[in-house]
Amino acid sequence: MKILSRVLFLLFILIGVLVAVSNTQPVQLALWPLPHIIVMPVYLLVIAMLMLGVLAGLSMGWWAARHHRRRAREAGGEAARLDREVARLRAAHVVAQPSAAAGPAPRDQRALERQSALVAPELGTRATRGPFS
Repeated sequence: MKILSRVLFLLFILIGVLVAVSNTQPVQLALWPLPHIIVMPVYLLVIAMLMLGVLAGLSMGWWAARHHRRRAREAGGEAARLDREVARLRAAHVVAQPSAAAGPAPRDQRALERQSALVAPELGTRATRGPFS
């Protein structure tokens, strides 16, 4: 991608140089409210108009995207607020939670034993059958 962008940049520079070399005739530019007449080569006038068009297009794109920028800014603020709330709730949950070193509650321990008793025979038969039986 880097090579392609450099080749295109060199191509545009070459075209700009060719336009500048072949259009050196002077032209007069008179802007109505101003009393001055500006004399410049045609290629400068063309480059100035192209730059003016690029700036106008960029400014119109910036103006059109203002709603999206505002919504993104609001969504970022909401995400930061929710992150703070999650951190606060996790901290409150850790404080309210009994220590995990004591093991699961007796009711949970019985449920785990029942599940392991149901699953263990099934695991043993699969292991003896083989992977594709």
